[in-house]
Formats: sequence, structure tokens, C-alpha cells
Amino acid sequence: MRSTKARRDILDLFHNEDVPLSADYVYELLNGEYDRSTIYRNLKNFENNGKLRSIVFSDKITYFYKGSEHFHFIYCVKCKKFERFDLCYSESISKYITENLGYKVLGHTLYFEGICKNCQEEMKK
Repeated sequence: MRSTKARRDILDLFHNEDVPLSADYVYELLNGEYDRSTIYRNLKNFENNGKLRSIVFSDKITYFYKGSEHFHFIYCVKCKKFERFDLCYSESISKYITENLGYKVLGHTLYFEGICKNCQEEMKK
């Protein structure tokens, strides 16, 4: 894949973020410098090349994040904020899957959905 300014700018965003980003948010972060089709096309290319991974939450929006890293997320269904957390039991779960189900585990994605503390407080008002 040829390196272009748009591709470099898009990838730079993901090097500075540790939470998933939607294509629309990438568009906003780049101040509309590139049209949405360029952003969508490049995000899909990065996903196909393993530089990014994607995840879809209950809002049906595709979010992209760094493909080579190990992340766990919690997603607020009200304000659409992500938070990353590092607690992981993947070793014991992977061992169980390998020994009991016969799979070779290649990777995993763990996420939770909920309502963040700020949204809960807003809902009480």
C-alpha cells in the first residue's frame, strides 16, 4: 500500500489515541481535510492490512483501533465515550478454550457496554 499524506494523517491519529475511533470522528479530527469516502476507504484498507481492527457496538457504528495492540474497552451507550482498561484474564481463558474446546486461540477482543458515571448522574437530575 502506497504511503500518501491522507494515510499518514489517519494512522497518526491512531498512534495518539488508545480508544476506538469512528470514521466520522476521524473526519472531525482531521478538520474535514479529506472527504469521508477517502477516510472510509483508508480505514478499511488499514483493517484489511492488519494495521487497524474494527469493532461494532450496539449503536451499529464501526469503530477502528490499533490492530497490533491488546485492548479492552468499556463503552457508554449514552454519551458514546470509551474507556480502556488493562485487567485481563486472557491466559486462563485461552488455556480453557485450547484444552476443553480444541481451538488454537489467535487473539481476542473484550468489551463491555454500560452507562458511565457522568451519564448516570445526568439521568438522576
